[in-house]
Amino acid sequence: MINLELRQGLIASLADLEAGDTVLVGLSGGADSLSLLKCAVMVGKIQSINVGAIIIDHQIQAESAKTSQTAAQLATDLGADPVLIFNVNVATGPGSGGMEAAARDARRQAFTRVAGEHNAKAILLGHTLQDQAETVLLGLARGSGARSLSGMRAVEGIYRRPFLNIDRETVRSEVKDLVAFEDPHNSDTKFARVRVRNSVLPILESELGPGVTHALVRSADLLRDDADALDALARFEITRVGDDVNLIGALPRAIRTRVIRQLAITNGCAINDLTRDHVLAIDALVTNWHGQGPLNLPGAVNVERRHDRLTFYQQ
Repeated sequence: MINLELRQGLIASLADLEAGDTVLVGLSGGADSLSLLKCAVMVGKIQSINVGAIIIDHQIQAESAKTSQTAAQLATDLGADPVLIFNVNVATGPGSGGMEAAARDARRQAFTRVAGEHNAKAILLGHTLQDQAETVLLGLARGSGARSLSGMRAVEGIYRRPFLNIDRETVRSEVKDLVAFEDPHNSDTKFARVRVRNSVLPILESELGPGVTHALVRSADLLRDDADALDALARFEITRVGDDVNLIGALPRAIRTRVIRQLAITNGCAINDLTRDHVLAIDALVTNWHGQGPLNLPGAVNVERRHDRLTFYQQ
């Protein structure tokens, strides 16, 4: 019998699925994803949902193939079907955002492809309460806005995080009898998330008192509501103001910058490379106009102010 909190988290996450549907658990072999797989298989049997596992081999570490095979065997032993291993190449060149970001992008692309090939309705990810708090702290350190500070969503497209509001210790208690893989990167302090996990968050809990982790997650939930409302307002306003700089300039800044960002994306800007600095430079064409020339944007797109309109065009 699995922990009640974990079972309830999974039941809620899978509530819209039907008997016979397939979901895949993103399995690293670590304790969190292993616990998720174990619990998902058990809940899946009750609800007649097929639960498989997808293991992404990033081919970064020397024995990654062996680690993947070990994780696959554990998944098979737990009753997952199908159990899939997918090799990816992690490109860490210019514009990749570093190894962590590049690995995440490669992993997401693989998940999407495999989900389509196996008609999986969802990919389940093993993020926990602490992962969410760490994400919020990292966003604060970068000076991020409401969207980044709102952390991860429990449901995001095909991705679902059944344990996102559950303490990591509770999650890992389900696999104390199993040998989980300890990723060496999780103890490598060159990664900011590792420093937050092993040093920053424990210090905050010690100095400010227990409950900091939960408080950070509550703040993320509140900011997500605010960000969703602002995004909805921006979507409404963009249909009214179009590319008219006078109408755009009259909008509150939080909505105006969202409208500008969406205009840039709609006109061909590369969404993953469009930064806040780009948006603010376009905003200056609207609110601080003094004859600036065209701006170069990601995706080989230019924008300039022409006859009181923001004009986007290909380079």
